[in-house]
Amino acid sequence: MKYLSRTIPVLLLITVAPLAAQSVDPLEFFEKSVRPVLVEKCQVCHNPNLKTAELDLSSAAGFVHGGASGPLVSADNPEKSRLLEVIGYEERLKMPPTGKLSNEEIANITAWVKAGAPWPGAEHVEVAKSQSTSKEFTEEQKNFWAFQPVKDPSPPNVKTTDWARSPIDRFILAKLEENRLEPAPPADKLTLLRRVTFDLTGLPPTVKEIEDFVADDSPQAFERVVDRLLASPRYGEHWARHWLDVARYADSTGNDEDHRYPYAWRYRDYVIDAFNADLPYDQFVREQVAGDLLPPDGSGAEINRRGIVATGFLALGPKALAQQDKKKMLYDIYDEQVDVLSKAFLGITVACARCHDHKFDPIRTKDYYSMVSIFASTRNFSDSETHVSKMLYTPLVAEQLYEDFKVHRLKIIYKHLDVDEALAEDLEKYALDVNTRLADYMVAARELETNGGSPASLAAERNLDAAALKKWADYLKPAESEREHLADWRNAQPDQWRQVAAGYQERAQKQLDDWVGSQKKFRSRIRESAKDRVMPVKPRQFSRETDAFVFEVFYEENGPFAVSEQREEAVLPPESLAKVRALRAELKQLEDTAPPEPDMACAVQEGERFEQAVFIRGDYNSPGEPAPKAFPSIVAGEEPPQVKSVSGRLELANWIASPDNPLTARVMVNRIWQGHFGEGIVRTPSNFGKMGERPTHPELLDYLAERFVEGGWSVKKMHRLILNSSAYQMSSEGTAKKAEQDPENRLLSQFSRRRLAVEEIRDGLLAIGGSIDFEMGGTMQSGFGTDGENSNDRLSIDPTTVSRRMVYIPLRRSNLPTLLNLFDFGDATIPSDKRPLTNVAPQALFMMNSEFVAERARNVAQSLLDDADLSDSARIDRAYLRTLNRRPDAEEIDTGLTYMAGLKSRFDSMTDLQAWQSLCRILIASNGFVYVD
Repeated sequence: MKYLSRTIPVLLLITVAPLAAQSVDPLEFFEKSVRPVLVEKCQVCHNPNLKTAELDLSSAAGFVHGGASGPLVSADNPEKSRLLEVIGYEERLKMPPTGKLSNEEIANITAWVKAGAPWPGAEHVEVAKSQSTSKEFTEEQKNFWAFQPVKDPSPPNVKTTDWARSPIDRFILAKLEENRLEPAPPADKLTLLRRVTFDLTGLPPTVKEIEDFVADDSPQAFERVVDRLLASPRYGEHWARHWLDVARYADSTGNDEDHRYPYAWRYRDYVIDAFNADLPYDQFVREQVAGDLLPPDGSGAEINRRGIVATGFLALGPKALAQQDKKKMLYDIYDEQVDVLSKAFLGITVACARCHDHKFDPIRTKDYYSMVSIFASTRNFSDSETHVSKMLYTPLVAEQLYEDFKVHRLKIIYKHLDVDEALAEDLEKYALDVNTRLADYMVAARELETNGGSPASLAAERNLDAAALKKWADYLKPAESEREHLADWRNAQPDQWRQVAAGYQERAQKQLDDWVGSQKKFRSRIRESAKDRVMPVKPRQFSRETDAFVFEVFYEENGPFAVSEQREEAVLPPESLAKVRALRAELKQLEDTAPPEPDMACAVQEGERFEQAVFIRGDYNSPGEPAPKAFPSIVAGEEPPQVKSVSGRLELANWIASPDNPLTARVMVNRIWQGHFGEGIVRTPSNFGKMGERPTHPELLDYLAERFVEGGWSVKKMHRLILNSSAYQMSSEGTAKKAEQDPENRLLSQFSRRRLAVEEIRDGLLAIGGSIDFEMGGTMQSGFGTDGENSNDRLSIDPTTVSRRMVYIPLRRSNLPTLLNLFDFGDATIPSDKRPLTNVAPQALFMMNSEFVAERARNVAQSLLDDADLSDSARIDRAYLRTLNRRPDAEEIDTGLTYMAGLKSRFDSMTDLQAWQSLCRILIASNGFVYVD
């Protein structure tokens, strides 16, 4: 909308006609019909003292200036002026809030606005222009370190040249020498092996791997370990989890109803495969932002299956599907997508500019809405207008194959309906007829239960169907878990049986009377909506909208009055039976020839090109200047790449993945460094802005970023470069001087000890106990949609009850497993670049008292006893190798033997297995297991 940009006098000459036609002096009209309303109804809040929403309506200058939402009057379209919209209660913002103005007052203000809104004194005031979010960046902002091109610094000269085996070491050592500190000595072989094995795979080394490494005295021994671990499928599983944290991955929407993401696992498997295959990081970026727009890989496929799945990065965020303000819901999703993308790939917090220019970084509100424009032109739902918005699922097959599948599935659904409709009239009539004897059957069944006797004899005596009576007797038998709706019947005394049974019959009669009409409507609704069903699931058995008693009696497979397919011959007229059998034959033919269900993905798709406006103060009811699709101008410049695709995601992906982007490579190598050292060179890995931390070794960060791009964006090459450095292979031994001078080890004078993540603790326990399941890929979650609030189906799987790696366990956002919360997993709703770290008593209590840990300790103990050739001293040695990945010293062996002897003397009934289990459990619960040096 183009707002007034000329002076009031000029406007009066052009637009005064509405009042002039009435021969009314415009200024007199204002004084008599408009100003009194403003004084009485508006100036209470909008005056020089309060100035609510930055608006003062007590003067011409205040009115012309407008408020926080911009000018009040539109020159191009006076009828759409902001003032008229709010007093007409047409927007979310309604003024005055105490109640709508009278029709006469609204008409007068409308006429005044159409006349150009003349106000005495306004002719001397320049009309306010639409607020613009564009402004020049300061030199300080433009020169901020993160926005400068990546340099390629030479490793500095150092004094202790024999320590520096890698260029990385020279950057580290130069800082240490500058601060008169020395690097720690090298870690011993077993410490180093445990460290790197957990770092790369999230698992402890096996006894064989320990023995092989100890036996390898060659200078290349550690390099071979690194290569072996990088080639292991376990590497991708572990490092995918790092990325999934950043991508805020989960298997449900969270928020209101916590709907399942039924195909989320494909994105998780994509990330695992990408790390294992060493997919170049720039391609990894492109695929997650715009994989559906990239061409197939050249293998002859018609679609880019992998690329479509990769856009799960954008699709799998939290969503409030039941949000009734659908516009708010969509813009909250766009905001979340801007947030995760800008933090994950660029290390900047663009979403902080949603309501105003970023408080600290040179990111303008217009930059934010230019990126929102990209996602507003991207489809996130199959339908966002319904009461509960419908999820978007994308087929992973060619379009024609998917269309063929949908057409065939529609035929099957319609044929199911045909069968249902052919049966309906006869079965409904049968149900109504047989229900007239329902009370007789209930009473007879109760008499059989109480007095015994033959069902056939009693049925013949009372003119009942013997088979049906037998079913009634079975249905009404007392059970361990009584049906709630039969409580009245179970509690009835013999003299009440007939009366209570009559009540059940009446209840069923009412339900059956309602049934006929409701089922016709139900079938009609299904037939009308079938063609819009996009989920590739088999046609369901159509639900019966009735209470539990009637459903069980008339429609459950073994219900007393149910008509199974085998009983239809006894119930249906011959012509009806013939028609139903013919329809079923046609249905079977359709089902037998049905094409296979196509694989589906939770992904995004191109939408319709949408031109976004800046929302003033973040209010979508207050659009301001246009915000064409673009990227943050402090990085991209004022003339970013031209957007040609519908959404602009492809151009965005290519811009992020460009070697010239100063942020992308820096952010990723910093994350890799963090994965090995516990902290990044920038310790706020998703915030390289002013409020983030400065790099401790800025030249090293740029050196690594340059090597990353130079090496084809290979993550595995970056691992090798870092891991084969002396800096990584230092011990964690500190000194008093280091603790005083560098308490947070920012200078890296030693290796920082770290606690294992929850996945490493849990998976490590399964591994040492020999019970871990290394099956890869697929899903452990079933079904679609949401669940009742108290349904067990809405709970995440308890990690202590399954043996697959933790990365494969589905995560329901609204109900994460207790174990994850106990060991600082986070909440999976926002990007997590660094998990919180707590040290609380329940963590130790879990290691000491949980049955899960006890079982793992028992497994280790059993394996020790299974080797009959081992002495007790050798068993203790093996127990240390299995649990702590090191050998015990003589004192520890002696302590262990003493502990075992003490157990046996104190507890006569204790078995060898229980004694060894107790020792193993102590080792598992120790810091030596939970921490990596």
